[in-house]
Amino acid sequence: MTHRNVERLIGKLATDAMFRRRFFKDPSGVLTEFRSQGIELTDIELEALAGTSPEAIREFAASVDRRIQKADFFPETSDANQE
Repeated sequence: MTHRNVERLIGKLATDAMFRRRFFKDPSGVLTEFRSQGIELTDIELEALAGTSPEAIREFAASVDRRIQKADFFPETSDANQE
């Protein structure tokens, strides 16, 4: 079941700009919070997700159709400024 949770987290990173900014600022903290909500992730998955390139996440998120992205109420704080 944990692989489905990895997909869920990647989907949230791709479609939720506020979540993505929080992740770029503190990946370990966001992943710990995700896990504390009962979402199972193995230690290996946590390490791999925390080590994912912010640029790769940004590029993927930019390729996702805006119609399926969560509204970003603070677009002036772009992902590019967060790492």
